[in-house]
Amino acid sequence: MGAVDAVHSNGFSDDEAAAVRSKYPRLILVQSHLLEGTLELHASFNDHVITDEFLIRITASAEYPGRMPTMREIGERTQSIASKYRITDFRKLHRSGDEAACLCVKQMERKKFPPGSDLFVFVENLVVPYLYGLSYYDATGRWPWGEYTHGALGLLEFYGDDGIEQTREGIEEVALLIRRETNWKEYHKQIRKPSGDRMCLCGSMRSFKTCHRRAWEGTLRLNSELRRLRLRQFT
Repeated sequence: MGAVDAVHSNGFSDDEAAAVRSKYPRLILVQSHLLEGTLELHASFNDHVITDEFLIRITASAEYPGRMPTMREIGERTQSIASKYRITDFRKLHRSGDEAACLCVKQMERKKFPPGSDLFVFVENLVVPYLYGLSYYDATGRWPWGEYTHGALGLLEFYGDDGIEQTREGIEEVALLIRRETNWKEYHKQIRKPSGDRMCLCGSMRSFKTCHRRAWEGTLRLNSELRRLRLRQFT
């Protein structure tokens, strides 16, 4: 799977849907832009096998396949997990305000869903790992792998972990997302002139480098990349 053939003008092709259905037969193309049904999960991570099922909805964006689809868990499993662990902020379960799942940090989208990808790639590379993690969380109260904080702090944490040089396009995309934060001015101040002793961007009243050290290290890295690429997105 990988190349997209004969895509509908605003959604998935019949061939794409058929490819997904060959492995997940209970996922049905309801409309050209909408795939819905039960995904029967059988996956493993570090030799830990999980068998489960989730009712989901996958929606093609207007820019698909140039922009990856969105996925929503619609069987109220997320709500059940939140209730079980007394979670009031659904972002802890990587679900955004519009109930779409946050499948990966922005910087990983092109790696997980590179240009030319199709619906099958999206399901295998993004949907299945997310649902595996959600099932694992249901059983253990934690994610099976290291996770990033939701929102702009998570974007900065990624920069702290990833040693690969960033592209101009990638940083410009991330800049647009960080600008949406309500405390954008504080992010702006930190990225322009990083200081680990300032109050953390999460509002904890603790120093940034103590409270969210990975994000602090990512801020230093982003500042360095901005200077290397001579970008002025945060000036």
